[in-house]
Amino acid sequence: MSKEDVNDPQGYPPQQEQGYALLQGYAQQYAPRQEYSQAQYPVGGTVIVTQPQSSTMYVTKPPDYLGFSIFICLFCFWPIGIASIIYSCRSRDAYTAGDVNTAQAKGSTARTLNIIGLVLGIISIIVIMVLRVA
Repeated sequence: MSKEDVNDPQGYPPQQEQGYALLQGYAQQYAPRQEYSQAQYPVGGTVIVTQPQSSTMYVTKPPDYLGFSIFICLFCFWPIGIASIIYSCRSRDAYTAGDVNTAQAKGSTARTLNIIGLVLGIISIIVIMVLRVA
């Protein structure tokens, strides 16, 4: 009888060696693999290869309020209408150049000027009507 037979009467190797063998099998199974540009996933007996996907971002054109600016210039308060037309055109130019943030800022300024021009135009029309009646 050998020393191993005395330790384990059923003939199994000692627990320490068995645990070490399991650890080696685990390490081989989950060892870090070489990285590829394409991900590979084993499924059954086949390998599925996935391609990296490119993302495309579409940016909507910010409003430039050019039509509203022309309306304000013709029918409400022309000095502010001219300024709002200038900002509307600058907004279009910035968007054409690819600068969306500047286009949004110039469009917002044109909208603010249009609202001011509309209010001043309505006030001036009311004042003119009151002066004509009086």
